[in-house]
Amino acid sequence: MSDHPWLIAAFDRLNIPGDIRALIIDHHSEPHRYYHTLRHIDLMLRQIPAEHPFASEMAAAALFHDIIYDPTRSDNEERSLALFESVADKCAPPPLDRSLVSAMIMATKSHHFRQERKVEDEAVNLLLKADLSILWHSDPAVYAWYAAGVRKEYAFVPEDPFRAARVKILTGLGDDLLQSRQLTVAEAKMLERNIGWELGTSNFGPG
Repeated sequence: MSDHPWLIAAFDRLNIPGDIRALIIDHHSEPHRYYHTLRHIDLMLRQIPAEHPFASEMAAAALFHDIIYDPTRSDNEERSLALFESVADKCAPPPLDRSLVSAMIMATKSHHFRQERKVEDEAVNLLLKADLSILWHSDPAVYAWYAAGVRKEYAFVPEDPFRAARVKILTGLGDDLLQSRQLTVAEAKMLERNIGWELGTSNFGPG
């Protein structure tokens, strides 16, 4: 677990009991996972601003948003939410806002950013940005790990339809992120470079 220091810090910050820690670790270590792993959670937790008033809610949502992950199903977020709610008494005691954690988990299904009217909306947007932050990671090798991991998770899909789906997903996410104005100029440039590399429109990449 020394490879995931931010995960351990989140466990400690939220006082996650041992059995729930084991549950989170076991689920994210399933053999069919290559990207949606503990490393993804650790990278995501690094993006959460510790000083935010809902930092603990964001951390809890990060720990549970992909706890159920089956690439052949479309209800992973609903099932992840159900699991979170079943153990919330142990790992999300008051004053943690469980309803906000639940909203964050479900927001990762569509990744639609909210209009920031309240601090809760800002928190949801920050959680979504953390979840998607791999798309503008500055290390080409890390982005390549992500792209290869997603392909392995969807190994049951033939190459041509997988490729078509990736084009649709990545261009859609890229457009939404750029239009949402959630990214800095540097992040937007890296997003375009990474997506361009994966889709074959840029030479930027590992090696």
